[in-house]
Amino acid sequence: MKTFVAVIIAAFLFAGTSCKKFLAAYSQNKTFLQTVDDLEEVLVGDGYVKDAYWVNNAFMDDDAEYHPQGGEKFLLFGIHFWQQNPEQQSFVGQNSLYAVDYRLLYQNIAALNTVLLNIPLLREKNAPADRLRRISGESHFLRAYYYFLLVSMYGQPYNSATAETDFGVPLKLTPEVESAPLSRASVQQVFKQMETDLLDAEKELNGFNEASAIRANQATAQALLSRLYLYREDYANAVLYANKVIEKRYKLKDMNAWTPAAPFNSSTSPEVIYSIPSEATPTSNMCYMMQDVFTVETGVWINYRASDDLKSIFSNKDLRLSAFFKITDNGDFLARKSGEKNSSNVVTDLSTIRLPEIYLNKAEALAILDRNEEAIATLQELRKNRFKPADLTVIHLSGAPLVEFIRNERRRELCFEYHRWFDLRRYAVNSKYPFGRIIRHISYAWDISGRYEEGYYELRPYAEEPAAYVLPVPRSEIDFGRGVISNAARPARNLMH
Repeated sequence: MKTFVAVIIAAFLFAGTSCKKFLAAYSQNKTFLQTVDDLEEVLVGDGYVKDAYWVNNAFMDDDAEYHPQGGEKFLLFGIHFWQQNPEQQSFVGQNSLYAVDYRLLYQNIAALNTVLLNIPLLREKNAPADRLRRISGESHFLRAYYYFLLVSMYGQPYNSATAETDFGVPLKLTPEVESAPLSRASVQQVFKQMETDLLDAEKELNGFNEASAIRANQATAQALLSRLYLYREDYANAVLYANKVIEKRYKLKDMNAWTPAAPFNSSTSPEVIYSIPSEATPTSNMCYMMQDVFTVETGVWINYRASDDLKSIFSNKDLRLSAFFKITDNGDFLARKSGEKNSSNVVTDLSTIRLPEIYLNKAEALAILDRNEEAIATLQELRKNRFKPADLTVIHLSGAPLVEFIRNERRRELCFEYHRWFDLRRYAVNSKYPFGRIIRHISYAWDISGRYEEGYYELRPYAEEPAAYVLPVPRSEIDFGRGVISNAARPARNLMH
């Protein structure tokens, strides 16, 4: 009963639509979480997300631009144009979804904390050990993944020189309500907890869910560890964990043999290690965020297209142009990695972990370690599946030019999978090869004659305005926490001409 009460209080703490379902399902059950089936139900129902709702924050980088044929009422104005208040819309009122996205991730974490708390209690009751180990592994992976998203959106990037004092996000590891609101943990503390959870998941998931792309398995934990170590500049471990994934059953998909009628990414792809299935709630997929202006649905307020800057880094012989994009009659490039609307076996673009990332993690780490030949060989393993044999060029680079080439390859391969913004943040603070750039997003306005380009908003490199690269914790959460959490002051940003 003590555990039951703690769960109910935690659910109220992060109250929302999903939590209401959570309470409705369990609050009348006085034997709550008495069996391993109860744990499984909480894990699947409230631990796994049903949609990549963080899609709203996915268009701050240099890969996308607002479509000139998008709606006049721009819901994500404050996010896309890096405004001082990201909750700002282009019309009256605030974007209520901004606060919801933050709260939902903590709501999922609260459910996972509940599961993890009850596993030892059920172990004492001789519940099936294998199922408990698998459920624990899935919960540890998911909690690490959600904290990765949170700290990458609302915390500072991992800087090896300052991570101990740089602000991250609140770190909640138990379902009990604290006597005082939680403050931000440091970036180092959050990354350390993610590492601990993922190492636990790697051990616990050995032999489980190996054929699944929608449930966590050992490879998902190893893949995220490879990413985490790359971000942390622990390059030897980034290579080690990349190799662990590469040695498993996953295979790079050869675009020379790809059938254009089928989505390149799907739950049956040999490249997909993990993703959220999107058949039920597909609106976070790029095919809904990037629509052909000649077929766009009435009332769409959000519509993007690939930026000219992104298009410019693709060779016209790159097979990814046809596999990743729909090119419209008026020359727009619209992301289509996971197919069109109503495609089958669809995965969610913004939550997918694919094998190509693992090769790119490894190649970048090797290049920064000055293991140039190994880095090039790793990169070419990917590239030979992205070009016709006669079009695959030889790479003769080392040092900074090689690292730049690999980073551009990463941008090409992983565009619109929620990597670029996070990559720009980590490149900016990289100790050996820092990188920053100016980004401009075009703004449109309307008058009696129609739509016209009114100017642009400009984001300076991270070194010049670091607060602009960190989303502020929503005002409602700060008020709820009685000001314990604070945000760095973001610069005002005006329209430029």
